[in-house]
Amino acid sequence: MPIPVIDKSEISPDDKVFKCIKPQGDFILTNERYPAYVAAWGTGKTTAGIGRAMRLSEEFDGNLGLIGRKEYTDLRDSTIKDFEDYTGFKVNSNREVHLGNGSIIMFRHLEEMNNIQNINLGWFWIEQAEEFDTDDIFFKLFGRLRRKDVLHSGFITANTNGHNWIYKLWKMRNLDGGILFEATTSDNAHNLSPKFIESLEVLKIKKPKLYNRFVMNSWEDGDTIDIIIQPDWINAACKRDLNAPPPYRQVVSIDVARYGDDKTIFYAIRNNEVIGREEHEKRSTMEVVGLALRFAQRSGGIESFAVDEIGVGGGVADRLAELEKDVVFVNASKESSFPERYYNLRAEIYSRGADQFEQNKVQIQIDDNDLIEQLSWARYKTIKSNGIYQVEAKEDIKKRYGRSPDNADCYLNGLWALDRIHPEKLKKQDKYMRSIKREVQSSSMVV
Repeated sequence: MPIPVIDKSEISPDDKVFKCIKPQGDFILTNERYPAYVAAWGTGKTTAGIGRAMRLSEEFDGNLGLIGRKEYTDLRDSTIKDFEDYTGFKVNSNREVHLGNGSIIMFRHLEEMNNIQNINLGWFWIEQAEEFDTDDIFFKLFGRLRRKDVLHSGFITANTNGHNWIYKLWKMRNLDGGILFEATTSDNAHNLSPKFIESLEVLKIKKPKLYNRFVMNSWEDGDTIDIIIQPDWINAACKRDLNAPPPYRQVVSIDVARYGDDKTIFYAIRNNEVIGREEHEKRSTMEVVGLALRFAQRSGGIESFAVDEIGVGGGVADRLAELEKDVVFVNASKESSFPERYYNLRAEIYSRGADQFEQNKVQIQIDDNDLIEQLSWARYKTIKSNGIYQVEAKEDIKKRYGRSPDNADCYLNGLWALDRIHPEKLKKQDKYMRSIKREVQSSSMVV
């Protein structure tokens, strides 16, 4: 059944009117059942998805549609918020919107979409579809398009991500009824901030592969460019000896175990150089504090600590502060100091760490196999259309690799904290401190 054509005379002054670039408009209005809008930053992918969702819901009475996203927090904080802002509708406590013509729009995340049974959809939209590793969810929802007397449509909006399932279905034209619409940032440059356009020139020089993917909409730049800290940067850091001159900034970074299979990690870092590490299993909060203090003393009398305060780590951080230690409280879920650049503090910490590795400003121990492996696990989860960096959650990494990236998180938190502590006057001469460094490195242990 074709989509009815809107009579412009029916548009009232109270209606929100968006001026679309051609790929957006074509995506919204196409009669093909399975359109994909795969486009660069600033090309209105969300606006286009909402536009098509509303059109299908308003033009067919009693329609039932589903808007899906991989993670619940992204669904709540981004997709639902944007939908309410653009449409003026309020999503209720059941995460549904009920239109006056009897149509219903549901909002669901991955786990809920996996469990959908006995539901007859008229349409579905997957936002940021490249977040999904396979086409399983698409075809699961595809099989629920059973509503009568409506145009059945399953559509996606996404960024490119190499030759993934989206590339195979739409770019390679392997989906009957599928049609692909694409756009680069320059296609919508007239609607974007001049400062944003200027910032892209910096990205073009510093991160050309990211620029190609997220600005030029390249399908050839994916996979490894999602890795935040590249393996070759890590390998180079193992072979480097910084010999950083004073003044010294040094910190003991602590990641306190939250789960039965996790370990409490200590890293001693001086001027971006790892001088020691320890790992402990099944310790109480007060035991962790005592062990950390002794570790700090053996590492040259370090007085500053960076502690992941989420969960049980909060007790460790509080106790160290009570002991009048210089404590940097790290809560990766909090807002970044640079919200225009980073989705949260976790993204800021990982991005700063990546910059330090890329610029050859860090050193790690060559025998620290866990850290070496884990540093390349985290990926850019989503880079928002306005250029804000986001990093996948720790829980997602644990699902993929079977264990938590505690060493990487602890080390990167420490690197980030170095800028937030005062330089220390070392009690020993540099020559003696180098011997301490060797002694501490050789004593790295799991207890």
